[in-house]
Amino acid sequence: MAMTILLVNKGWRGPIVFCDTGTEHPETYCYMDAFERDWLNPRELEITRLRGMPWQRYKDGLSLIEYCEAANVIPLAAVRWCTARWKVEPIQRWMKENGVMIDLIGIAADESQRMRQRCRPLCDWFVTRQGCVEVIQAEGLDVPRKSGCYICPFQRVSQWRELWERYPEVFERVAQLEENAQHRRTERYATLDPSGKRSVRDLERGFVAQETLFDPEDWEGLLRYKPCLCGI
Repeated sequence: MAMTILLVNKGWRGPIVFCDTGTEHPETYCYMDAFERDWLNPRELEITRLRGMPWQRYKDGLSLIEYCEAANVIPLAAVRWCTARWKVEPIQRWMKENGVMIDLIGIAADESQRMRQRCRPLCDWFVTRQGCVEVIQAEGLDVPRKSGCYICPFQRVSQWRELWERYPEVFERVAQLEENAQHRRTERYATLDPSGKRSVRDLERGFVAQETLFDPEDWEGLLRYKPCLCGI
């Protein structure tokens, strides 16, 4: 968001491409639609969404969760096949078809160690994640939630709890997906938790029982669900 705003305000005009896995949170899709309508369209720009065929060439262009349900698999932290098939490869195919040689990556200066070989305007301009927030707010826009799939194994417990609270039907769908994948894999227990120590159902039982199941470094979740006013 911030990279797009800064580039456009500097006079840049070019394609804005989003690889849609079909498993983003509803707020992300709503925000993108509003940003495109209210900010990009008046500047004669739009978002190109890559979803389904011919970009995502798996199971007739199913969304990521639909593919996982059909194949009885789940994304695994150790093998990030979902990122490759639903994001990296589609954008590479789109670039090749449209003769685009360089893509601009919105990595903030806080993470300048990532993908050093790529073109990263925010790193070049020393714009941090907090700086991104300020850029977005300066345009009179709300700050979007962090994008990401709701079946991502890298989610924090607080993110799983938010999904359970706000979208129980989606949470149930993910829990069933994980259970089906476990039945298919007989050689190793498969969970969306990278440690393999707890399942989505385990998290749900903890939420129902009001147990504290926070990651040791998940201070954001801890502050949100602190047990009493003292915060201890």
